[in-house]
Amino acid sequence: MPSRISLELAFTSPTPPLARLPRDWRGFSAEYVDFTSDAPFEFRNLGDSHYLALHDIALRDGELKIDGLTRRNTLDLRDTITFVPRGCEVSGWSDPVERSNSFVAMYFDPEVIREDLGARYMRAEPGPFAYARNAPLRDTLKKLEAVIREPEIDELHAESLCLLASLEIFGVMADAQGRLSDRQVTAVTEFVEAQLHKPIGLSDMAAVAGLSRFHFSRAFKATTGENPHGFVQRRRIARAANLLTTSDLSIEAIALVVGFAGASQFRRVFRDQMGISPLSYRLQRR
Repeated sequence: MPSRISLELAFTSPTPPLARLPRDWRGFSAEYVDFTSDAPFEFRNLGDSHYLALHDIALRDGELKIDGLTRRNTLDLRDTITFVPRGCEVSGWSDPVERSNSFVAMYFDPEVIREDLGARYMRAEPGPFAYARNAPLRDTLKKLEAVIREPEIDELHAESLCLLASLEIFGVMADAQGRLSDRQVTAVTEFVEAQLHKPIGLSDMAAVAGLSRFHFSRAFKATTGENPHGFVQRRRIARAANLLTTSDLSIEAIALVVGFAGASQFRRVFRDQMGISPLSYRLQRR
């Protein structure tokens, strides 16, 4: 799918002193940008997507210009959030302090979000804001940053976090807390069990239930008490635990059989859920 990442960063040096980690999912793109020096730079963004960023940057000097807002010369950008809606231009320049500076940014398609929400779940189109502080949205974007920076990315988790962040921006207030029927829960559970060896997206699970991603996420949590990502991870680990005690497959092979991108991700999630490494679990039960 085409990336929606459209933020341009310009440095005077021929080799940009930064590292960019771009990712893409249905309706969303995201990136983590780590500045490897304190070289000044200019930036500009005018894309077809909404832009949302969480900054961890400190400046000696700088300026931000966003259509519809007064110019900003804020220097301490740590834990601040900027949102620029589609068609709204943002530009400026920054002279960073010598420290570890970075930001995580998310780009999302308004049409896809509108399809997910349905008209009765949306308020008016949100306007731009710069360098705001919002603890819940900050925490969501920090989780997204952590997922992006993992070498083996959990796409279901990333997609869920992108959707959550976009909903917080839109100020979504549903008029009722729906629940899934027993038939829908059974269908989703059977689908997940049959697809554990593959990547499972939020869109895939929602389609089985016949709902949008937004409605499915809310209804699934209301019905089961856990979010879709947590449910899939728990089922993967349950399948893996069974294979550890009933098969001679290697840890690496089991990781792939139950749908993890690699053994390191599998070991981390297994220890988080079971309190013990996969190898120790196997040795204790043989």
